Amino acid sequence: MRLSEAFYIPLQSLEICLRNTIDNCMCNTYGVDWFRNGQAPLVNAAEAEIQEAFRENKQNRLIYPSDVVAELKFAFWVGLLGPKYDSSLWRRSLYKGFQVGKGRKRSDVHGRLNALRRFRNRVAHHEPIFKRNILGTHDEIIETIGWMCRDTMAWALNNSSLPLVANFPIAPPPTNLP
Repeated sequence: MRLSEAFYIPLQSLEICLRNTIDNCMCNTYGVDWFRNGQAPLVNAAEAEIQEAFRENKQNRLIYPSDVVAELKFAFWVGLLGPKYDSSLWRRSLYKGFQVGKGRKRSDVHGRLNALRRFRNRVAHHEPIFKRNILGTHDEIIETIGWMCRDTMAWALNNSSLPLVANFPIAPPPTNLP
């Protein structure tokens, strides 16, 4: 449980950085209202996820683009990097969000983020993660954030307790229990 808890800051940083990066790229290419103006070439499944985000946000109030962006699931954002969008979204827009340091191939970005999405789901669903290469996974999360934003990477690394928790010795159970 401590290991899973220690992953929350890096995973939240990754998810927020990813959605903001993709949203910025999409806004620059397709307009601020890209998710509903019909300009972005989205597949039907993505359109359905966007409609679901609107339904979740509808509480008799004005819905801002940031509300929709925050409501969309991590899988939605990772999906926009998938192979079906290689010749459209990636080549026209999304590659620009992964230029920090050096440009990345779409397949590498999607592969890494999809693996981290699956790991995030293990953590979120309270499944055991202690048999994994914990420090390696942490390093991948931090590195992936760095592909998008060096400042967010530095913040996530500075605020992550995972390295400390992963090396924290677990005390043996007390022997004098009643």
